[in-house]
Amino acid sequence: MTTELRRDRREKQKRQRQRQQQKRRSSGGISSQIVVAIFVIGAIALAILGARAAGVFEPAAAAFDLNSSEFQVPSGTTIGTQEPLLAPEHIPVGQRATYNTVPPTSGQHWSSSSPAAPAPWGIKDSTLENEVTTHNLEHGGVVIAYNNLTPTEITQLKSIVRTLMNGTYRKMILEPYPALTDSKIALTSWGWLLKLSNVDQIQIVQFTRAHYSDPNFAPEWNVQ
Repeated sequence: MTTELRRDRREKQKRQRQRQQQKRRSSGGISSQIVVAIFVIGAIALAILGARAAGVFEPAAAAFDLNSSEFQVPSGTTIGTQEPLLAPEHIPVGQRATYNTVPPTSGQHWSSSSPAAPAPWGIKDSTLENEVTTHNLEHGGVVIAYNNLTPTEITQLKSIVRTLMNGTYRKMILEPYPALTDSKIALTSWGWLLKLSNVDQIQIVQFTRAHYSDPNFAPEWNVQ
């Protein structure tokens, strides 16, 4: 083999090694970019979830004064219907209870960390189990269920609940409730029920004021 042929072969091998190295660097660069992109997307997703949990994307609180005279419950006035009380017994998670109202106003319920029973207070986008929210009622909270509302009405209802929760009524749950068929909104506390055909701000606030953490009804009214 002549010197010139050997030189040509070495040059070809050198160029081949250079191409392979360049390919590896390019591949490594793309992989790094993919990792960075995944990290950025994950960070954005976590930020959005955190903001949603904090209520950033929820309707702002309604602009009204909870201490206004129109929201005061007149002496001797009954807000809602008093329902027969069922025993506040704990039952195993997964076991179904039988209730005497829809939604429940008292009775058996779960007590667990998974699923959380009672549930964290707040505005929900999905329906909770009856056996969960009944535990919330036992703690003196107010649970508001709704069905067949327009998007505008849902926004209005959420704003009212947010105002109540920003005030002194922290123990509240708002949830969609497909089983509610005889009205559009049902407000419940332990032993009390009020059904509404529309978003009646005055009655919603009055019911909450009248029955929130009521020591005369809720067995564990002082539990947060």
